[in-house]
Amino acid sequence: MFYQIAEKALALEAQGKKIARLNVGDTNIPTPRCAIEAAEKEMEKGKSAYVSSAGLMELREAIARREKCGVENVVVGPGSKHLIYGLLTMLAGKGGKVAFPAPYWPAYMIASRQLGLKVTTQEARLENNWEFGTLPKADVAVICNPLNPTSTVYSETSIRRAVEEAQANGTALLLDEAYKGIAFEKIPDYKGAIRVRSFSKEFNMENWRLGYVVAPKDIAERIIRYNQATATCVSPFVQKAGLACLENEKGILAGNVKIWKSRMSAAAKAMKAEGFEFAMPQSGMYVFARHPHVKDAAAYAMGLLDKGVAIAPGDDFGAGKEFFRICANVEPERLEKAIEIMGQAAGKK
Repeated sequence: MFYQIAEKALALEAQGKKIARLNVGDTNIPTPRCAIEAAEKEMEKGKSAYVSSAGLMELREAIARREKCGVENVVVGPGSKHLIYGLLTMLAGKGGKVAFPAPYWPAYMIASRQLGLKVTTQEARLENNWEFGTLPKADVAVICNPLNPTSTVYSETSIRRAVEEAQANGTALLLDEAYKGIAFEKIPDYKGAIRVRSFSKEFNMENWRLGYVVAPKDIAERIIRYNQATATCVSPFVQKAGLACLENEKGILAGNVKIWKSRMSAAAKAMKAEGFEFAMPQSGMYVFARHPHVKDAAAYAMGLLDKGVAIAPGDDFGAGKEFFRICANVEPERLEKAIEIMGQAAGKK
């Protein structure tokens, strides 16, 4: 249903209908000028040849400084989704087991099913701020922190317990930290896990396809071979753009966090006024909510499209049919109007 709604929203826009597309994780913040200039400069050199499947050395060195690890532990790839798919392919094995808390990013389930993996989830609840308990034993466990779709941040206690349990059980633990840079409070640097990060949300580079893995050397070498067999490498101009972002990280992230705080505050205030129930976001960019009068979020979402608002039903996130996700990716005034329409469609409190 997630992708059906996305396609229908695009089709309606093509017909000239104005849609507040709160269903997709698009930042709607311009890519930093330094990234664009760095990419242009690299393209003007006419260098379009293949480069190392591990990533440009200068970018890997910058990432290693950022992550306080050795350069041999860093591998660059065409987006975190590609890298997570590769890690699942290598670490779970054919018919292997993978576990993650629910709700979860739908790509985890899609990738696991495509790979023929056996999935087990550990359900969390809104009433407990979506904190998870002990994950089922598996070959690979995946934790998204901050969490897509809720924008909550797992407690340090929960993550460190998961790391310890994974080490005790021989489980490869993947930490998906795609939203770490736009969290409202600093998130610890967790050791003992394979960490994946993306430039899409932190640096407004969605669809530039740039991410990286921080992993033990033997796993990093396997990811390099995976890159060689699939995407080959990330285009040099994209990597140069990412390097420019890291060189200007402090200012870029400070500005983005300010934008997300404003948007999320407006969304939370409007949603409370309309009777929606949700955990207060601790990061950009989503609100995961329910309403007492909405029992089927998929039907609710389809009805909202005709009213000019697109949202993502919660079924695909593993949280039950009454939940849905919005992305607060438009200016506060338009966001408030869209949420008002959502409230009217849901009915009075």
